[in-house]
Amino acid sequence: MKSKTATTVKIEKNLYDSFKILGIQNNLTLQTFVEKCVHIYVGNTSVSSSFRDIVNNFVVPVLSTTGSFGA
Repeated sequence: MKSKTATTVKIEKNLYDSFKILGIQNNLTLQTFVEKCVHIYVGNTSVSSSFRDIVNNFVVPVLSTTGSFGA
């Protein structure tokens, strides 16, 4: 059995709500999404290197508390 580490993260509500909708549509939980992203991020392939560059250089936009993400 794989060992797992419990973590807590805080995510902007509108962003999480948008993820939940897409997650349901694509049968993807936040746990599965995070595990996949971390796996790609720490991998030793050119895809991982590109993904790391994207993540490392991405600036999280400030979301409005009244608006919705991606609308």
